[in-house]
Amino acid sequence: MSLALTWMLCIACGLTGAAVLVFGLRDYAVDQFVARRFREHVSSSLPAPGALARLRVLLERFGQKIAGADSIRQLREMLLQAGYFAPGAAFLFAALRLIATLAAASVMLLRPFLKSGTIAPGDTTLAFFFGFFVYRGFTLFLKMRSESRQREIRRELPYVLDLLLMVLDSGVSIDQALHHVSQQIGRVSPHTAHMLAQYIADTDDGTPYDKALDRLAQRMAISEGRDFAGLLKQNLFQGGELSQPLRRLVADISEARLANAREQTGRKAVLLTLIMLVFFMPVLMIAIAAPAVTDVLGTLQHVAQDMRGTKQ
Repeated sequence: MSLALTWMLCIACGLTGAAVLVFGLRDYAVDQFVARRFREHVSSSLPAPGALARLRVLLERFGQKIAGADSIRQLREMLLQAGYFAPGAAFLFAALRLIATLAAASVMLLRPFLKSGTIAPGDTTLAFFFGFFVYRGFTLFLKMRSESRQREIRRELPYVLDLLLMVLDSGVSIDQALHHVSQQIGRVSPHTAHMLAQYIADTDDGTPYDKALDRLAQRMAISEGRDFAGLLKQNLFQGGELSQPLRRLVADISEARLANAREQTGRKAVLLTLIMLVFFMPVLMIAIAAPAVTDVLGTLQHVAQDMRGTKQ
């Protein structure tokens, strides 16, 4: 019964893969036909897209079909926090994650099948768990990447805002100050410098200031960055003083970083205590109790020898 169920599962997976392949090839053919007609009538001088670009389009379409709205919304937010701003990045990530999961599970099933010609239920269970670990590994990698980027931006923002305040106090406009700061912080604050350069490029291309600032807040993807973009938008469209709100924002960011450092220090102290209990306490107990245990064992041995001598 288990062998029949395993074969049914394999056949279902094969049929699903074949159906996905057929639909993908059909969509690819339609896309190529439309792209060729478009190049012929509108942009015949442009080169045809490369193989990697076509593969990316196929993966994004596959991700659109397999991913739900809620999962795509969460993935898009995490990808923005991790620094991936492409419109189809969420669909591409979903497709690659599923393909890697199925490939890992298939490899785990293929090895025993080639060896013995059958797939045991234990091998199926192992393949399921291995695929699940690969699936979760993609999500954990994205989460770690987003957290690392958020820490870097929070580390860079106080220095960037202090420099921006110094430039603003000299009497220049906000655009000139942002342009100057983006050129000066490339080495010490690469993430913030790149985002400010993209904001300046958007405004130079004719993007309205409100939309450019919204994109800047979206690229920063942290609450402090959204507050910074909101202060710039308020000053540009409603006027008012900018120096004092920026100083308060710098103070808030510094206090938040200090509180975060204290929290992490407290966690490290707890971890050090646990490590000491796990590794040091057994050794300490052995060092303290070993002499007493040795004396007791020696006494018992002497008593046993005396009892044997008395019987003889």
